[in-house]
Amino acid sequence: MANAKNNVKTPILEVRNLKKHFPIKKGILGRVVGHVKAVDDISFDVYENETLGLVGESGCGKTTAGRTLLRLLEPTGGTVEFGGKEVFSLDREDMRQMRREMQIIFQDPFSSLNPRMTIESIIGEAIAFHNIATGDARRKMVEELLVKVGLQPSYMTRYPHEFSGGQRQRIGIARALALKPQFIVCDEAVSALDVSVQAQVINLLQDLQDEFKLSYLFIAHDLSVVRHISDRIAVMYLGKIMEMTTSEELFEGALHPYTQSLLSAIPRADPKRKHKRVILDGDVPSPINPPPGCGFHTRCPTCYEPCKTIEPKTIEVTEGHFVKCHLYSDEHTPKDPSVWDRLPNPPKAITMDGDLAKLDLSSEE
Repeated sequence: MANAKNNVKTPILEVRNLKKHFPIKKGILGRVVGHVKAVDDISFDVYENETLGLVGESGCGKTTAGRTLLRLLEPTGGTVEFGGKEVFSLDREDMRQMRREMQIIFQDPFSSLNPRMTIESIIGEAIAFHNIATGDARRKMVEELLVKVGLQPSYMTRYPHEFSGGQRQRIGIARALALKPQFIVCDEAVSALDVSVQAQVINLLQDLQDEFKLSYLFIAHDLSVVRHISDRIAVMYLGKIMEMTTSEELFEGALHPYTQSLLSAIPRADPKRKHKRVILDGDVPSPINPPPGCGFHTRCPTCYEPCKTIEPKTIEVTEGHFVKCHLYSDEHTPKDPSVWDRLPNPPKAITMDGDLAKLDLSSEE
């Protein structure tokens, strides 16, 4: 599905080595004694009319990444290019214009809407701020946006507390669409909604994407939701992207031990179909003091010597399938073949190169 949309390989958004570290201050003078490495050197692209899912456990840095690339938070390092422009180097006025192209849908549809403003004012605020329309023209635009998201135009005079959670999220979507953006960050846009309402909102997002040729960064922790809407998926752990590939390939042939453990936790519709459940030991390490080497090695079932001291590089194992793991590195390939057997779902194509066990995907059909 992703390949069909990405015939033109020029990305609309390019994120390179993005970092966001929050300082930890202590004492009366506010001396910096450390940093929370919420986002620690991540890179990815988003293509036109594509949805990139960003998943991971709570606290892994997904939301911080989305807000930082929009400059709602100032970055610690890295670059973000959108439409050929470097976002972090834009001045105040240029950034104001860029806001028309890049929008966000927040997680909580109640706290993100001003309770003192009518729906007309909430949606029309950005239209007026950017001098797109005023008066009756603005009111007509708000009416059209409400219809687009499945709400009645008569709702314009009401206030947020008069709506259900699903309706409030539709209002948030209408607000994001008001400036006709090209790219929208969906920050846990359906996680606060009932399951039945989640399906309706996801279908709405897909319909709007097809109509307006939108690109989404869809941040979520529910893999089943991400699978339904995403063309490609990036898996985050402790501020880093551990694996990234198409949605289909991730669910059928995930390579990273962390991704495989996440997939094993998804309930199966068929109770007779048995699958191996992987329970990870311990808790997620603190982003204040992440472990050396691979950040996942303290919980990884396949951990071996290089994992504890050397940070793995991101490797393109097959075309478009990126993994941050020593198992797939020629430099640190495990000498003991039994390491592969400890994977929750070990690959079948293991060959021996002298005394080294190597993954040989070229032998697969």
